[in-house]
Amino acid sequence: MSKCISHPVSYHAIIAIIENWPPTLIVLFGLLSLACTPFPASANSQATRVMQAAIMSKGNVNYSGERIVEVYSGGQRLRVVRQRIHCKQGDKQRIETVEPPSEAGSLFVSNGLRIWEYTPQKREVVVRQMQTADSLRRHRQRAADLVASQLSLQYGGRKTIASRSVHEIIIRDSAGRLLRKCWIDVHTNVELKMEKYGERGALSTRQQMTTINYTPRFINGMFDFVPPRGVAVKTAPPPATRTTLAQAQRPAGFKAIVPGYLPPSYVFEQDKVAVTVYQGKPALWLTFTNGLDTFSLFQSPCTHSSAQAPLRHDCATHWCGGGICFTLVGELPSSDIDSLVRSTRR
Repeated sequence: MSKCISHPVSYHAIIAIIENWPPTLIVLFGLLSLACTPFPASANSQATRVMQAAIMSKGNVNYSGERIVEVYSGGQRLRVVRQRIHCKQGDKQRIETVEPPSEAGSLFVSNGLRIWEYTPQKREVVVRQMQTADSLRRHRQRAADLVASQLSLQYGGRKTIASRSVHEIIIRDSAGRLLRKCWIDVHTNVELKMEKYGERGALSTRQQMTTINYTPRFINGMFDFVPPRGVAVKTAPPPATRTTLAQAQRPAGFKAIVPGYLPPSYVFEQDKVAVTVYQGKPALWLTFTNGLDTFSLFQSPCTHSSAQAPLRHDCATHWCGGGICFTLVGELPSSDIDSLVRSTRR
């Protein structure tokens, strides 16, 4: 989602560049370590099984409903978004924003082959090619495996969300920092509520289904999109081809610098490295994941031989050193970003 910069440019230009890349998962990381009464091992095993089932159910359950998404910073609620959601087996989805008025009418539509992201306020729609069904299945299986091996899951018991019985799952990294809480439908494995925690363990995002219907009636054309007259249509690049680090370095013409430090529970996806182009030069796209969250690290050659201080804007952090410019995309705690940046200094 980002490209490395070899000279100062405006942040708006950087973000415009980022928006033209295939989407990556954005990381929301927590620092909270909670003291709690431990659950028996059998309960923790149940938590893992429930979370894995929830991951594998994505895109495979029919339902319609409404969702509230809340964004927080520093303990203050910054945004509230209300959406109507329709999901159909085969990774078909339609999400329409109802509120706030400034975002009303925005659409995310997928038909299993393509994704349309329509912003009526900009009179613009971005069309993206989806990953294949096999690729999505492998990705979800990999995520489910990593959740079991990299994260600490605890079972919080039965609760009720949107009049449905749910399992509460509490998820921490290997350092004991709270990452998120999830509430999973007991009978369908659909995630009905989720909370993410950010810097110093503060709540950063909450999303919750307020109503849900598992026997929906989908109208014809619901999972396709025809742009209104006069709307600009932009076609995003196809999903990047992933390969091993060694294979990607050859066409790129330079060796990647793999950080010596990774946040707790994260692993380097060394067989999922992509080569792209920025300002006429090859760039390497490295990804790191803990199974639920992912951050990306883009690298490209530059003329800066001396280290430059990181520049941060939203979820992107940029720095240069050793003839390489880096862009990290993902919301990590400042301490983790600082440690990761230092570990790339050679």
